[in-house]
Amino acid sequence: MTGAIVDTTTVSLKDYIIDLDNTQKKPAVVYEVVLENNTDFILRRQTQRVCRELVILVSQGLYYIRDCKTGAIDPVTNASLRSFLRDLKGNFISFQQVNWLDALFKESADYITTVIEDATLSDMCRHNVPISKEEPRQHVRYWEQNKRLFTRIAQLFPTHGTASGKYQNSIPIIFWIEEHYGANEAMYFAEQMVQSGVRHMDFSSRYHYAENRMIHAFVEVMESGYNINLRRFIDYICFDLYRQGYGDVNGNFFREYMDYLTMQKNFYGKVKEKYPEHFKTAHDVMALKVNLAKAAEQCQNFMEQAKQVKDLEYSTQGYCVVVPTEPRELADEGINLSHCVGDYIVSADAIL
Repeated sequence: MTGAIVDTTTVSLKDYIIDLDNTQKKPAVVYEVVLENNTDFILRRQTQRVCRELVILVSQGLYYIRDCKTGAIDPVTNASLRSFLRDLKGNFISFQQVNWLDALFKESADYITTVIEDATLSDMCRHNVPISKEEPRQHVRYWEQNKRLFTRIAQLFPTHGTASGKYQNSIPIIFWIEEHYGANEAMYFAEQMVQSGVRHMDFSSRYHYAENRMIHAFVEVMESGYNINLRRFIDYICFDLYRQGYGDVNGNFFREYMDYLTMQKNFYGKVKEKYPEHFKTAHDVMALKVNLAKAAEQCQNFMEQAKQVKDLEYSTQGYCVVVPTEPRELADEGINLSHCVGDYIVSADAIL
């Protein structure tokens, strides 16, 4: 028996090169982005039998679902959105140009419905103002307060990245400044915030029982009655503190700052230094003075003892000896000149 003779001249290698991926079963549902821009998008959903398009044109105020074969139009409702997106299970569609919606998930129906059914949110979208997916109406009151300012802020502030929280946290303060000092001062704060090297700003609110309202830490400082200069304080928290080693400026700083101002007022009867070059040190020194002064208040018969040594006072050749008139003068003297005279308060009290 002889082998069969094969004519290889008629066989071509390219006849056997095929795309194996195309031989696999195609997915039952295919989503395709037909159009996207700043405010609008059109998404096509196609099955083996049905082809429909979700049309969200915020710029025109038009929202509908169209059957590509029959041309039939259905309004966009939360229920119809959920049905249209139901096959995005464990998957998402990424948008590159839609400012208010960077990705579309199966669960996006509620957010889209909220935006397109709210005239104010739709207006914010048309002005390319970012909207929080967790709290869509979070900044509506500021938008209604001053649309032009909010639009400028949205253009100025980055919305993504690790520092985005710094800018988002400052928005309530910016619009408080706008309300009380004007738009120019509000923009000054926003611009300094962008230039600042501080990574994170936290203007924590606390409940002010005397006024029965929530109050931001920044607002509390400005309303403290200590005549804080707005621009100087803005520069202080944005730049001075950064040079002093503050990577973050949070509620702890504002509480300590208020404490620092109050201690000065109680100790000196006025605020002598509002913007110290070394805040932490200045705060601790002031606290030490106050504590020594409190100890001095416990000292008995201080004035009587001061009178007994009054004759020791003298002044000659640029030198003088002064007898303190009250214990807190010893506390101030000891700390300012870095010597132990402040300890005499406790010693004198112990002797008595």
